[in-house]
Amino acid sequence: MENIFSKCFVCEKEVDPETSSRNPAVNLPVCANCKGSDNEKKKEAELLEGMADGFVCGCI
Repeated sequence: MENIFSKCFVCEKEVDPETSSRNPAVNLPVCANCKGSDNEKKKEAELLEGMADGFVCGCI
């Protein structure tokens, strides 16, 4: 199984732990090249948009 924590969630290239960081919204690694880019913001929005699809709160 592939480790999603070893690749940049934006460009999907291997990340170097020394130069990469984590995106705080999705808690996934992002490389120095993609950090703060428009592509990072778009990919973050895509991931967050689909997180709640099909889930209904049971407290209602």
